[in-house]
Formats: sequence, structure tokens, C-alpha cells
Amino acid sequence: MTVRRMAWIVGAGAVLALAALPARAVPTIANEGLCAAETAAQERLYGIPAALLHAISIVESGRYDSSHKAVIAWPWTVMAEGQGRYLPSKAEAIAEVKRLKARGVQNIDVGCMQVNLRHHPTAFANLEEAFDPAANVGYAARFLKGLFGATGHWPTAASYYHSQTPHLAAAYRERLMKVWNAPPGSTGTQVASARVKPVPSAPPLQQVPGNAKAEEIRKAWRESTLAARTETARIAEAYRQARVTEYQMRRVRFQEARNALSTTSRH
Repeated sequence: MTVRRMAWIVGAGAVLALAALPARAVPTIANEGLCAAETAAQERLYGIPAALLHAISIVESGRYDSSHKAVIAWPWTVMAEGQGRYLPSKAEAIAEVKRLKARGVQNIDVGCMQVNLRHHPTAFANLEEAFDPAANVGYAARFLKGLFGATGHWPTAASYYHSQTPHLAAAYRERLMKVWNAPPGSTGTQVASARVKPVPSAPPLQQVPGNAKAEEIRKAWRESTLAARTETARIAEAYRQARVTEYQMRRVRFQEARNALSTTSRH
């Protein structure tokens, strides 16, 4: 089955400019290339380092495709009850989620980026949208961008995409960096969707890290194993401090309430 999609994504501010461009034929993109096309477009749109969102999609919904001899991100992936399900079509993926929900299962990850429906209940209007590659990857891109705004560090933001629990985030980041740092084509993680027409760049909304900048980030990561361990320790310490502070604040509020009650009873 094929899905017809526009080969580029633009910001609202660029709509009028693009309207004046000559009309182009809309390419047909096979299922195998849907996630890759959307991650490439959203990386440019949101200023995400090249191939980082794609690497996340490979880790989240990747499966080996023997015909392409590559691991690809599959748009009709459903994860629930510890089991990944790679459905052959969007309709069957939607039906699978409905079956799971009918059995009372709520912790379900869906689509290219495996967005969790329980933890992100307002991400999509319905399952049709949840399995739309543009909507699924777009939501993930905005979420990742927000995490970067909070951390100021792309690898940390990417690890938090999976979990903000320190040991889970660290394990995920290690796996993700191996995919992101791998030379193109060396590990089979780059989908063989080169046959899909490249997505034209939209007018830049902001300064976007290109391939050279992305390579700088990769090189810095590869050369800083000690720094990575230090960063993991910092994350763990920050998490611990946040929990300690929360506990101390609860104790203070509890003590204030006790004091107020004691004063009232004396009067």
C-alpha cells in the first residue's frame, strides 16, 4: 500500500511564499520511507541536528527489512505489554490499538516515534492522526525541541525523550548515540529510501545546525566518554536533589500545618 504525501513541510510564515512557486508532482513514498521522509523534514523545520530525530525513530520503531538490507523505522508499529507489533497497514495498526484498549490496555506506544498514548493523552485528536507519520513525527519533534530547551544539550534531550529516570535515560542514550554516530550505511540503520526524492528545504525559520554542525556534535560526543559519564552522574544528582527538595518542602508544610493546629487548639 502507498501513501501520497507532500515532499516538504513549511512553517506558517512560508505558506504565501511557497504558494507562488510552480506546482510540482507529489512523489509517492512507500511505507518503508514514510518515517525517514518526515524525520528529515521535521529536523529542518525545528532546527534539530541532522539525523538525530531519524536515529530516535530507528531506536523506537526500527525493524530489519530484508529487501532493503537495512533497519527502517516502521510507521505502523504498536508497542504494548512489552511486545512490539509491526502491522502491515495503518488501518490494521489502528484496529490493533482499539483491540488493546478494549481489553483495558492503556500503556501503548504508536507510530514512527512510538508516542505513548497514556503519557501524552492530548498529542493527537484520534488514532487516525496518531498514525499519520507527519503528525506523529511532528509531535515528537516539538517534544524533543522542548526537552532541548530545558536541558540545553541535544544528547541529554534525546535521552529524556525516552525517560527522565536517570538509569533508563543513560541506557537509552548509549544505544541512541551508537545509531546516530554510525557512518551512513555502515550498520544498516539508514533506511534504503534514497530512491525517495529528497525533501526540499523550507525557508529557514531559525539558524539550523547542518551536516557540518551535526558532525561536530558527533565528534565531540565520541571524544568525550568521560564527559558523558560525568553528565550521567550530574543527571542522577539533579534528580536526587529534586526529590530531596520536594521531600523537604513537604516536611515544612506538614510542620507548619501541625503548628497551626496546635496554636488553634490552645486557644
